Amino acid sequence: PGVQRDNFSFMHVRGYNPGIYQEVKRKLQQEEKELPGLQIIATDISEDAVNIARINARMAGVEDYIQFRKCDFADTLVPLDQAGVVFFNPEYGDRLGDEEALQPVYKRMGDFLKQKCKGYHGYIFTGNLELAKHIGLKPRRRIEFFNGKIDCRLLEYELYAGTRDIKPSQEKMPG
Repeated sequence: PGVQRDNFSFMHVRGYNPGIYQEVKRKLQQEEKELPGLQIIATDISEDAVNIARINARMAGVEDYIQFRKCDFADTLVPLDQAGVVFFNPEYGDRLGDEEALQPVYKRMGDFLKQKCKGYHGYIFTGNLELAKHIGLKPRRRIEFFNGKIDCRLLEYELYAGTRDIKPSQEKMPG
């Protein structure tokens, strides 16, 4: 992504050499690899958000890899014959929605991950750790981020069918 751009801020710095830039760009284009079988499914309940995502993907040169669809996340068709990644970036309740009204949404995200995404890795990027408690899953990992001034977390979930395998050293001995 970005190889299609023609204007970067570094191009306006004294000492910029367009010849070197063109040489590096050509080498990068030669190293581009096709990703056979790559399937990205992008959904949002907002038609505007889907259209903006499509425009951004087109500008980044990756639109052909993405299937866009306007729908509630719970209606997203998740391929079951393969492992994958599911990523959510829900409202935080700070700017876009009422926190109390978002509690059931966060619960539905957890239910969706548990019921429809077995074998996948799930990620939820949120700026509201209180709402994250309603997901109903224990994150495997929490990565700290800032979205502007908002303290955020990328929560990672391992999603598996049934119960997770326990190593013999973790088994409890009878008695």
